[in-house]
Amino acid sequence: MRLKISLVHYLNAAPLGWFFLHGPKRHLFDTIPSSPAICADQISGGGADIGLIPSIEYQRIDGLSVIPGVAIAARNEVRSVLLVRPRDSTRIRTVALDTSSRSSIALLRLLLETHMGLRPRYIPHEPDVGAMLRQCDAALIIGDPALHCSPDEYAVMDLGAAWQGWQRTPFVFSFWACGEKISRQAGLTDLFLEAKAWGVARMEEIAASYSCRLNLPRAFLENYLRSNLDHNLGPEHKEGLSRFYRLAFEAKLTSRASPIRFVAGEPEN
Repeated sequence: MRLKISLVHYLNAAPLGWFFLHGPKRHLFDTIPSSPAICADQISGGGADIGLIPSIEYQRIDGLSVIPGVAIAARNEVRSVLLVRPRDSTRIRTVALDTSSRSSIALLRLLLETHMGLRPRYIPHEPDVGAMLRQCDAALIIGDPALHCSPDEYAVMDLGAAWQGWQRTPFVFSFWACGEKISRQAGLTDLFLEAKAWGVARMEEIAASYSCRLNLPRAFLENYLRSNLDHNLGPEHKEGLSRFYRLAFEAKLTSRASPIRFVAGEPEN
């Protein structure tokens, strides 16, 4: 059976998905391009076997298992998850929310409400910064569109850096997750660890490819991949996830804060 894999199309996910698109075993998989939000819906609805889901969705979708050792995370500035507003304004009464996001929306609400004591009104919006800021005081923008948002043009809060300054742990935005039936397949963890290693070794190639797609300098994108992103899921990341889940539950953004169950009997802690 060919594994149906929901792949987030943003650059930040490319090192984890490059193997399935361009690797020597690519003929063994059916890949489905998606945004983070769509990926979660595909896993929830059975449209894909495994997907790079927003981490918050683990608490909203029943019966999931997670591939150990692999994630999209940040230890400080992430550069592609931003709250932006006009440079001449300090008010945040309304926030336009990028509709492709799930974890970043939860993270933003925790930062604004729990950490900063603000209570803005949130308005879902397609990821178009200009249109978002014409309607709202600030905008949450994620992924490739955020890479075009310069701090020379906007006042910017980097959500990865803001979380690190608050909780002193990495923040995990996404990880590979699947249902119980798929999680029992032999060699699943080894396959996705192999895919990560294969993609991480080709960051220069990936940056060159996305430079053409995004019309951004290759060197800038390669530096982003190497310096802003962390594709591991180790003890510090698990601690960050535990804190995120607890805070989200306390803020009533989720109905539970369950510990992560990993595939192949991997330990939860």
